[in-house]
Amino acid sequence: MLNIYNSINLPILKKELDRLELKLKESVSGYDTFLDEVALHLINAGGKRIRPCLTILSSLADFEGTIDESMEVVSADVITGAVAIELVHLASLYHDDVMDEATQRRNVESVNSKWGNLVAIVTGDYLLAKSASIAASLGSVVASLLANALSELCAGQISEVNKAFNPNRTLEEYFNSIGGKTASLMSTACHIGAIIGNVSDSTIKELVDIGTYLGYIFQIRDDILDVAANFDKLGKSPGQDLAEGIYNLPAILAMNDPIYGSAVTKKLGKVLNDQDMTEVSDLIKSTDSIKESLKYIESYLEILISSTKNIKSEQVKESFVNLGIQLAEDAREVLTEI
Repeated sequence: MLNIYNSINLPILKKELDRLELKLKESVSGYDTFLDEVALHLINAGGKRIRPCLTILSSLADFEGTIDESMEVVSADVITGAVAIELVHLASLYHDDVMDEATQRRNVESVNSKWGNLVAIVTGDYLLAKSASIAASLGSVVASLLANALSELCAGQISEVNKAFNPNRTLEEYFNSIGGKTASLMSTACHIGAIIGNVSDSTIKELVDIGTYLGYIFQIRDDILDVAANFDKLGKSPGQDLAEGIYNLPAILAMNDPIYGSAVTKKLGKVLNDQDMTEVSDLIKSTDSIKESLKYIESYLEILISSTKNIKSEQVKESFVNLGIQLAEDAREVLTEI
């Protein structure tokens, strides 16, 4: 599974992520003891911090020379921008867990399970408000980018919910949805880092594209893992999308399978009991849908690699490529287990 330090070739990464953690906790603390506890719940549970990493990497895209661990090359504003991005992501998790009726997140009890849906929703809103305030402190351009990403995230989520339990969900609808709910925030993470880091305009465009492609790779990887991985790999119960009537890429492709497609489709379109869940999961894994989903990842990875050609920093370039490769490898590993 993804190890952020193995994927990103920056000797300063641990130091910068330590700065990020401190700033994250400071940003949501001090208003009220109970609110502090709830707002810090998922922050303290940890996470890959992939979006802040994208912000940090993008800010250094034009750096010339070799970055070593003794250097102080990431500004306070870059860390602040990374905090704003991560707070939006964390807020989405609070809201997602309510919609999913989840009981666990990051191997701890979910906020909605521990304190109830109302507390989870309002705390998610609080994190969004904090993010907006932080983004505004960095200027109108950053604030506008983050607001636009949030609107795209919500639109992607609504699009997905609107197609819940619909076996006729199309590939176009699927990709439009994940473009909003996942790729938009990763793209914005790169964009904000590049702007704060005063990266050249031509490179900013490439970084925005890189964030988008990483977002697609990341989401398709998650979809594959949701269908075929186990609890230990996911940190949550597999098959959650199917249980919620969210028919992801492997499910859509399986419904079009010439042999098992009709059987898969007949199982879907309704709430699944445990037996149905097992049967439909086995059917999906019997098709070529995982392999076909991997082809989409490989295609995006190829485009991502070609998009890094003008990045001046070889370490940053290598880190973006390695991150994409590692995400793809996580998805490929599933094939050896089914």
